[in-house]
Amino acid sequence: MNLGENIHNAFEVVNKTHENVNNLIEFCKLMVNEKKEFDLMSPKFLRYKSDSDYWGWNTRQLFLLFQDMQDEVLENGWRDGPIYVLEILLYDPYECFETNEPRLELAKFEYEDIKNLPTGVSPANYYCFTHPLYDLDYEELEDGTLVADMPEEFTQRYWGVKRVVCKVELLVDVNNENAYDKIFGAFKYLKTK
Repeated sequence: MNLGENIHNAFEVVNKTHENVNNLIEFCKLMVNEKKEFDLMSPKFLRYKSDSDYWGWNTRQLFLLFQDMQDEVLENGWRDGPIYVLEILLYDPYECFETNEPRLELAKFEYEDIKNLPTGVSPANYYCFTHPLYDLDYEELEDGTLVADMPEEFTQRYWGVKRVVCKVELLVDVNNENAYDKIFGAFKYLKTK
């Protein structure tokens, strides 16, 4: 196989992966509408994108934001409760975990005062979720759940986030039969932590 064929095959794999990720995102939207337990707060997925930085051409990390529909809707459009974050991480160049396999980060973000969050969210707001997930050392609880209280500088910089609790699932372990439980079941579990 020559270099051109290798590049072509690599893009075939990336395109197929993005197609499967899109199917997962559409599944989440369908489940939100069908089950009526969580509200999708990010109509478009959040991600890093840049025309001037080649790293920004590479969609490797996507975020969807949800909130529990039992929480009261506030004037700013958010609900008076935590934000549940689904991160789909396809490639981790920093090797933050034991394995570099694609994974789902399922997290609960608790806020100092969610009433102060800006109205709506844009794809560029990804940094408000990626930095609190990766720029701190987390304490691991007995059940494998990770938890971190945010330092004041993070609270000030990232919309008032005070605490993050998260779980990790390998993306290859998620399929049609278990996707709802792996994602929304994890959010329900994290609600208790």
